[in-house]
Amino acid sequence: MAEKYHALFRGPLTVFMALIGLTSGVAQLAGIPTRTGQWVLTAVFLASLLYFVVRVWQLGFVVRIRELRAELLEATKSLALQQAGHQHYLDAIQRISEREKPLFSETLDVLVTVGSDDDSDRIVEKRVTTPEPLVTHRTMRPIVLTDTDRLARLDEISFKALRPVGGTITALPLEQTRLLRIWLIFDPAMTTSTEWQVEYRPRGLWGPLRERGWDQLVWEDRLPTASGTPSAFTRFVVTFSFPESDQPPSVKERSGYGRMAEPHRDARGRWEVVWRDEKPAGRRYVWDLTQAVGG
Repeated sequence: MAEKYHALFRGPLTVFMALIGLTSGVAQLAGIPTRTGQWVLTAVFLASLLYFVVRVWQLGFVVRIRELRAELLEATKSLALQQAGHQHYLDAIQRISEREKPLFSETLDVLVTVGSDDDSDRIVEKRVTTPEPLVTHRTMRPIVLTDTDRLARLDEISFKALRPVGGTITALPLEQTRLLRIWLIFDPAMTTSTEWQVEYRPRGLWGPLRERGWDQLVWEDRLPTASGTPSAFTRFVVTFSFPESDQPPSVKERSGYGRMAEPHRDARGRWEVVWRDEKPAGRRYVWDLTQAVGG
């Protein structure tokens, strides 16, 4: 750095000294009176000094700009490498999780609660996992609002993973995008049929249903098994719970998969519609929900 500045300042300094020497020589050759010569030399000195200071400041500014550009380029490269490394990390975890998917079968019961307001929307996913022979971890995507650019975060949906008997579950975010992905680590590993659940509150998930009277829910069943069957699910049940209303809501699976029960009221007066598929087959389910606005 010192050598760089020395090289830049050498030119202006040389010009500065040359101007002073030239002015002094001219004053002597011309026989200019001493006092006048002093004034002339002083003026030349001040002008040269001003030139020198301005020139040095300009050169220093240029050097600093170059340094900042180099630092920015280096930081950009470093960030790109970090992001690439982070993505490799996520991809590696996903690949490991994919390898374990054939190593279990599972029943899944989902309670989808349509709240009376944004804060009371709630999802509970209850599972019974049977390892074949061992399950140490899983990845999953909770149901969150996707028609927005806002990022979904674990703390924002109050995500909880519960294992009532025989261990704990640690939940770590793998992606915090519009499609939140979570890594679940079981301690100890599952070696026998194990009941566990996750629950979360995706605020505003059913806002469109409350506002316009209709909405939809999509679920991708992509859990192939080692035996070649298209799904690790042996039973898949979804219970839709709607706010109290004079008119019953409606739920239909768009492709006709599974069986839908008639709407009924629970003990609190809320409407419930139960859908079930006793033979899941790796399908993409789309449920259309309707309920009278303000009912």
